[in-house]
Amino acid sequence: MMPAESSVLGRRQFLGTCTGAIAGAALTGCASVMARPVTAIDGRISLALADHPELAAQNGAITILPSGTSDPIIVLRTGDQSYAALSAVCTHRGCTVEVAGDRLECPCHGSQYNREGTVLEGPAERALGRFTTTLDGARLIIDLGRGR
Repeated sequence: MMPAESSVLGRRQFLGTCTGAIAGAALTGCASVMARPVTAIDGRISLALADHPELAAQNGAITILPSGTSDPIIVLRTGDQSYAALSAVCTHRGCTVEVAGDRLECPCHGSQYNREGTVLEGPAERALGRFTTTLDGARLIIDLGRGR
């Protein structure tokens, strides 16, 4: 005779369920900072603008992660035919900044930057790293070796 299955969660099952729920909620909250992997060739990234419709919108933005690196880059449309590529790493303590309308904000300590990477509000004291961008027809070229 088999024992009847209990409908009461054991301690381990309960903790496992809670851990999974917390992890799922945390990952959902990080979805806005998920970086798209992109291939860097010879220290450059070539983004086909047609493949990134977010950049067609005024003040559009995407976060990318170049191959061979661990630091994301935020690509921002700054005008009709102009773009900026900024390090997404806060200069205060290294957290990943997020796009928040016309600003970039650090969720860790509250630093805020404008869309050019300049500090608007500390505790960060230095601007975000900036990469040279060139618009070549329908492609945005980001030079990873010549950051300013």
